[in-house]
Amino acid sequence: MASQGILERLSDCNVQVVDVYGEPLSSLDLLWAISSKKWRSEDIFNQLMKKEQNQLLNWMSKLRFTALQKQKIELLLSEYISKSSPDMVISCISMINSMLLDVANQLNLPFLVITTDIDISDFCYGFLNHDQLVGKDRFRISVPFSKTTWGPEYSNHLPKCVKSSLQYSFAYPTRFAFSQTFDESTLNRLREEYQIQQDENVILVMMGGNTSQAPLYYAKLLLGMSENEIREIVGSDPQRTKIRLICLCGDLSQKMNRTLMLQLDALNQSVKLNKSVTIHACPGTPHIAQLVSLPEMKAVISKPGGSTVNEMIKKKMPMVYHVSTVPLEWEKGNLTYGVSRGLGKAFQLEKEIDDKVRTSFVKTLAFLFVLHTEIQEGRKIVPEASFDFTINLRSAVREMLSSSHY
Repeated sequence: MASQGILERLSDCNVQVVDVYGEPLSSLDLLWAISSKKWRSEDIFNQLMKKEQNQLLNWMSKLRFTALQKQKIELLLSEYISKSSPDMVISCISMINSMLLDVANQLNLPFLVITTDIDISDFCYGFLNHDQLVGKDRFRISVPFSKTTWGPEYSNHLPKCVKSSLQYSFAYPTRFAFSQTFDESTLNRLREEYQIQQDENVILVMMGGNTSQAPLYYAKLLLGMSENEIREIVGSDPQRTKIRLICLCGDLSQKMNRTLMLQLDALNQSVKLNKSVTIHACPGTPHIAQLVSLPEMKAVISKPGGSTVNEMIKKKMPMVYHVSTVPLEWEKGNLTYGVSRGLGKAFQLEKEIDDKVRTSFVKTLAFLFVLHTEIQEGRKIVPEASFDFTINLRSAVREMLSSSHY
């Protein structure tokens, strides 16, 4: 998502997008080697994400294999970049930026790091306090938001040497569609596609391309509520008294995702306590920006991944931050920022759905429905949504390149 956002903003430049771990560093992937190039470590990562094995993922992230292979990584990166002969290097991945900077310096190339989480610690991994970094004309690290809202929470634990390279209020590399408005004909096509009725509020559940079993949990939670609880969520609007829960199930070529969609659809025929909730299970879609532009879309339920959280901030869409029993380390900053800024609420699943869980979820959704109204009416301001990634990216690139190269 981030690389797409960068590519869209630099459409007049010749940009080569590189899967670093899949191309220059593929020889370091032990699984790729022993499986005769049938499986990559990324495949294992995706399966663990799908099953929310976060404790194992957090443990794996702490291995820091890059530090043990620094010289090898730098050699592979240097060989690859030299063959491409670029005028500039832009990174939107974490963990190897200190090595990329060494290579960029060796090749006399400006280097820009576009961060994809609100906590940018992993993007600064490998830098030491005594490092002497080059100036901002050769090296910068983007900070998505202003120093006032971002700085106190996230800058104190960064290496001192990188602080002079930080460029605040840069905005997040959201896809261009999240900066657009959509006409009524586009929105009406979506209403028809997702069978949205005039008396329905809409909540969107999406857990990323790998999806998970969490949509089943949220669907059962809503279906198990009384009519009074639903009224508490939707508020006093006499025109929209019902809820349609749209659950994106990902790529249906995967059996697990097809099964999930069938399970969700079947819930509509199950015994339920209200007639005010409809579960709408469907494949994943590239048209998220259009969906969350619907005025009847009141909230999005999703993991606090960097792109999702920041794209929703850009669209001023309140979020339920889906929190697993063990949160992913690199997502904690996104969650903390969104909650502290009043842009969403965290919700952690429990093993059993009981009255306490339902009450908590009712309060969470009721808060977000009110928040949505306040944002729409201008009573709640989201200044982060006005930061212009296009202008800031193009300005940084222009300044870091000589005029003859731009």
